[in-house]
Amino acid sequence: MLRLDYQYNMQLSFAKPVNRHHFTLRCFPADNERQKITYQDINITPSYVGGEETDSFGNHCIYGLIEGEHTDFNVNVSGKAYVYGDVFLPVEPSHRIGMFRYHTGLTDMGPSLFEIYEKLPYKDDIRNDVQKVALQWMNIIYDSIKYVQGITQINTSAEEAAALSMGVCQDYAHIFLALLRHEHIPCRYVVGMMMGEGASHAWIEVSDGEKWIALDPTNNCPVDDRYINISHGRDAKDCTINQGFFYGLPEQLQEIHVVVEESSND
Repeated sequence: MLRLDYQYNMQLSFAKPVNRHHFTLRCFPADNERQKITYQDINITPSYVGGEETDSFGNHCIYGLIEGEHTDFNVNVSGKAYVYGDVFLPVEPSHRIGMFRYHTGLTDMGPSLFEIYEKLPYKDDIRNDVQKVALQWMNIIYDSIKYVQGITQINTSAEEAAALSMGVCQDYAHIFLALLRHEHIPCRYVVGMMMGEGASHAWIEVSDGEKWIALDPTNNCPVDDRYINISHGRDAKDCTINQGFFYGLPEQLQEIHVVVEESSND
């Protein structure tokens, strides 16, 4: 178990003023079986009218409307969490996780994904020992994909990333999901924070029928107490950190900075 301090800062800058800015944010860790949020401070500017809700996947969201003109939108989240690396989230009833068995547009299989799939050993054993086999599959994916920033985009599919043999954490996660779903194994995309990353991070959770096993294919390792969960869904689109619309068509620039470190306070 680690006690972690975290800071999540997002700045959205507009080249010209915008107004009537509607937004939904998913960048707020919440309590679950593997993490306990002991303190959290949220500061969103400019001032807005809105509230909080839980989306259909159970993720904590803040939604709002900024009526007046503005050129900056800033979100600053800081907090403290106890994270238990040896604790697994329980799997919900089968009727609630059926959606995680099936492909989305970002995880559909194609020729390049099938090339990786053919490298995977023990396909017939995955239902007998999901954790063991998934770890071996993760190692194959790690060896097949090179981490390169700036090559893929937010809407790049698993097949497109596999064809490039390059990508970032989102792509590693989508490729892993695609291969697991080809075997109809429930698995989901996770967004969160981790020590030493500097930005938000993505990994996957796969169900063995009783628990969600969290694996980080980008770093080829199980998720432990260095990671803080924020949200989960079928793919990256379900976990978009900042969604919304506004009036005005200026160029915009988004910057995200994340710091997660072991707390020095008792």
